[in-house]
Amino acid sequence: MSRLNTDVILNYIKENFRFLLAALANVLALSASIWWLIDSNFNDKNAIEIEPIVSTITLTATLLGLNFVNNKLSKPLLKIKLSISFAQSPVYGKMQGMNITVENHSIFKTFISQFQIELPQKDQVTALLYEGFTSQLLPKVVLEPGQSFSFNVVKENIYGAVDSIDEFGRLVVKTDIGHKFYVSSEEVRRQISYLFDS
Repeated sequence: MSRLNTDVILNYIKENFRFLLAALANVLALSASIWWLIDSNFNDKNAIEIEPIVSTITLTATLLGLNFVNNKLSKPLLKIKLSISFAQSPVYGKMQGMNITVENHSIFKTFISQFQIELPQKDQVTALLYEGFTSQLLPKVVLEPGQSFSFNVVKENIYGAVDSIDEFGRLVVKTDIGHKFYVSSEEVRRQISYLFDS
C-alpha cells in the first residue's frame, strides 16, 4: 500500500473516529444478535423466539441509520452552476466568460482545493487557477454554510488544452479531503462553445 493511500486511510479514521467506533460496536452487537437468532430458532425445535428477530432487525436499522447520518455529516452538499458572463475592461473592451458558481448547501464549513476540467482522451485534467477577467490567482476558497463562490473562465484560460471542444470532459470541484463534485461534460462543452463562438 502506497504512503498516499495510508495517509488517506489514517486521515479518514481520524476524521470519522466516533462514527467508526459506533459502527464497530453496532456490528459486534448485530453479529451476536444474528448468532442468537440462528441458535434459538434454527438449532432448536421449540417455539419461535421473537426477541432475537426484533433485536436483529433493530440493530440492522441502526447500522443503516449510522451510515446515513455519517454521510450527511461528513460529505458536503455543493451545487455548481455554469452560466455566461460579461465584463467591460478598459484595456480589452467587452469580455465574455464562463461563470462558475459553487454554493455550499451543507450545515458546515467546506474547503475547496481545486477546480478542474477533465480531458478524457488524454487522461489528464486542466486546472483552473485564475480569475479570467482579472488574471488574478484564485484565492483559497472556504465556504461557510449558505455561502457561494464564483469566478470566470475566459478562452485564454483553456486555449490550447485540446484540439476540439468535444475533447473537454466534466468540470470537477474537489474539497480538501477528497470529495468530488461534477458538472456533466455535455454542459461544460455547451458553455465553452459559447466562449469560442464569441
